[in-house]
Amino acid sequence: MIYVGIDVASDKHDFFIMSDQGEIYTKHSVNIPNTDVGYKKLHNAIQEFCGEANDFDVRIGLESTGFYHKNLLHFLLRNNYSTMVINPLLVNLYKKSRKVHIAKNDNLDAMYICNYIMEPSVEFKPYTLISYHTETLKVLSRERFSHVEDLRLAKINIYKLLQQTFPEYLKLFSKVYQGSAIHILEKYPYPSLLAKAHVNTITKMLNGKCKASAFELIQAARVSVGIKSEHLYFLLSQGIKRLKYISSCIDEYDKQIKSYVDSICPVILSIPGISYVTAGLILGEIGDVNKFKNSEHLISFAGLDLIVYESGKYKVTHTSISKRGSNFLRYALYQVARVCWIHDPMFNKYYLKKQSENKHYYVILGHIQKKMVKVIYSVLKNNKPYSPQITI
Repeated sequence: MIYVGIDVASDKHDFFIMSDQGEIYTKHSVNIPNTDVGYKKLHNAIQEFCGEANDFDVRIGLESTGFYHKNLLHFLLRNNYSTMVINPLLVNLYKKSRKVHIAKNDNLDAMYICNYIMEPSVEFKPYTLISYHTETLKVLSRERFSHVEDLRLAKINIYKLLQQTFPEYLKLFSKVYQGSAIHILEKYPYPSLLAKAHVNTITKMLNGKCKASAFELIQAARVSVGIKSEHLYFLLSQGIKRLKYISSCIDEYDKQIKSYVDSICPVILSIPGISYVTAGLILGEIGDVNKFKNSEHLISFAGLDLIVYESGKYKVTHTSISKRGSNFLRYALYQVARVCWIHDPMFNKYYLKKQSENKHYYVILGHIQKKMVKVIYSVLKNNKPYSPQITI
């Protein structure tokens, strides 16, 4: 077996090659530029060493360093190398377990990465095509999450501007940030313009989706107490454009997420309360479910495990969840927990059971989240649709 450790950086990468017999490529690691020439130099070095050792069974380990490792990782996958992406924290702990005072440089880091994947206690988990797709889904879902937050801020901005320029408008629509309400504002950003509009024109634009009639809307514009300010009107007009742009971006992200969920694991949609959006977050954050030994490990990854604190005879009995894991996964599970107990008989019975124990609503949701993780783990692990079990 040939082992390769790669320390990744933005402009260069250091690699160290060793066989399971203790033979090494050079006494020190070799660095390559982050270019096509550098990648080919790495490939040639590995093949040369394999030829000398007469062993072409190669395992490569490289640290996950933001996005700097991705180009090299894809090169290695294209050349059919079995490659494991490693959490830098694990390598750091491994180094400290070997030596308390240790120098920090890229040469040594590459060597320790190589030694780490050679450890019998370390389970070598190669990066797979599923990992690639779930990582893509993770990026898409997180970006969508960011856009949703931008949309929320855009709505607040429009609300503030309308409160100053046309406060009466806010009371005439139940949903002022979409549909005919935005369409009218887009065409008539000034109350004075809306006041001169024809009733039939506004009626067609309303399409019956307003608490008030077109006449009442025009009348409200005529008697509005809003501030007449060109700069506020301009800001409102720009705010509406931004709102529509962000909304269209979210729609595009939804299409991409849907296609990836359908191709990776559509079976997750059989679980009550899980939509394409939450499925994207859950699948993206979990990645390959096989890296978790059991559902309890996945619960810990989600940060839903309880904090344990004991010292001597002292033991804390009431603790909160650790929140050490993915906050995006926790958010998705919370959203699912809010609705799954309403529609699913098993979760409904579980909810009522906890309610009979006088548990607080949010405490019950926390229990449902943990139970949901176990269901998700089972569905992903077995790749079989969810089947409710009424007995708890």
